[in-house]
Amino acid sequence: MIQKYVIGGSFATSKMCMARRLIKAGTNKNPTIFNNLRRLISGDTTSNNAGAEDYLDSLGYKDPKLQDGMKDALKSVFGKKITAAHLKSIGETGLEALSKSVEDQLMLQDENAFVGTVHVHIPHHNFNFDLQMREGENLMTCATEGNGKEVLGEYLECACGGNMSCSTCHIVLDEETYNKLGPPCEAEIDMLDLAFEPTDTSRLGCQIAMCEDIDGLIITIPAGVNNLWG
Repeated sequence: MIQKYVIGGSFATSKMCMARRLIKAGTNKNPTIFNNLRRLISGDTTSNNAGAEDYLDSLGYKDPKLQDGMKDALKSVFGKKITAAHLKSIGETGLEALSKSVEDQLMLQDENAFVGTVHVHIPHHNFNFDLQMREGENLMTCATEGNGKEVLGEYLECACGGNMSCSTCHIVLDEETYNKLGPPCEAEIDMLDLAFEPTDTSRLGCQIAMCEDIDGLIITIPAGVNNLWG
């Protein structure tokens, strides 16, 4: 898919990567959707070519900037003309994940967005440093393409690109921040069970986005990583 589709990143160009990530976003429960994906990726758009804008409107995605961002995100897979058929093939769950990612990216482009501080603690290297993150930016995005790329990126592998299908961005939050954010979802818990020495306040970095409420959060990088992706 697009790496910006899933919690941030640069656009991916692999069509099969797009299909896999859409599946992980929820399409795996409906094999018909995946068959439609393969058909549409191969260029067969002979049916259901109603306007993409009207279809997005009908689902409640009415912001023109959001619509343009969602369509732009899909052009590397489906070509320049995005139709309702392309959108329907992804399914409403996939579109919801895509819209959230585009909204996050639009927020990051806002010059007036809040900028907060993250205190990073790496005890096994006796190393501490601070990072600045814009509102809506998550720790994975910061480590892969934000101002933490040079330093934080050395410690967070982010193998799955933010799909919650690995635990390589495992971090430990300070207790106060953990309580403010509330418990992780079931999918995240499943990955944390596979992480290196998880604790009671462990989270996946791809799920921790900056906001004013958690400004000044403290994260600890574990001494190891379990990378089941290879």
